[in-house]
Amino acid sequence: MPGAVVLVADDDARRRSTLVETVLRFDPAAAILEARTGEEVIAHITARRPTIGFVGMKLDGLSGPEAIAVARKRGVTIPCLVLVAPRVFPQWQELAQSLNAYEVLKTPLDPDHIGSLLAANARRTTPTPLLLASSSDAARTAVGRVLDRCGFALEVDEADSGRHALKLLRTGGYRLAFIDTNLEGLDGLELACQVQTLNLATHVTVMTTGDPEPIVNAARFFGVDFVMTMPFYARDIDLAIHHALDLRRPYLLHALTAPPAPTALVRVGAPLPARRSA
Repeated sequence: MPGAVVLVADDDARRRSTLVETVLRFDPAAAILEARTGEEVIAHITARRPTIGFVGMKLDGLSGPEAIAVARKRGVTIPCLVLVAPRVFPQWQELAQSLNAYEVLKTPLDPDHIGSLLAANARRTTPTPLLLASSSDAARTAVGRVLDRCGFALEVDEADSGRHALKLLRTGGYRLAFIDTNLEGLDGLELACQVQTLNLATHVTVMTTGDPEPIVNAARFFGVDFVMTMPFYARDIDLAIHHALDLRRPYLLHALTAPPAPTALVRVGAPLPARRSA
């Protein structure tokens, strides 16, 4: 099986060497593209389309972020972009978000962190069946848009009623399910109860437009992972997906979802967050 195409870009030769050695330890079949300058980064992204890139903030000529931005203007991107930096300042967090980076890797380099990023990249590109069940066309559209942009190879099936959702879930093929509480025919909590009774390996996030507290209290008995209040934040869906796929939460996602950051997602069994102001 061919390995990943991995871009390693940094102005420090020793750091590049450490990254290359660590990548090959976790993925001996990886094809490594090394770059020292911003122009080399742009050339590699354009010609070889790496699936994951470790890109230092400092490069000769154009900086790492500048090179990524230029490549994006030319219509090419790295699906899993990891920025490498000695420290992470708030403005760099904003910069990483603007470049749609998956993670910021801090120096000195942690081999286990690099390994987890390679594993996450492999998991992100592996097709993953997901069920989106809501009787509201608007809700399915809103969640579906975020799922399309989340960076995971999700195979989304939709259901507009509880009975239809249960029929699909009984196939046992779904790793994740986002289920509306107000499903017609069979409401979301009843559906979650059925998932638990059938011993399905499906991680369930229940969606609601009302007060989440009674839903969270009831969901404790039905094996539900999260309750998500509509409207939601895109990062809430990212967090639910990382949990369901047993992936280490990226530093960036952790920073975006850590208190006191606002969230529409409540992990069942955890304390309810403070209510958001209107």
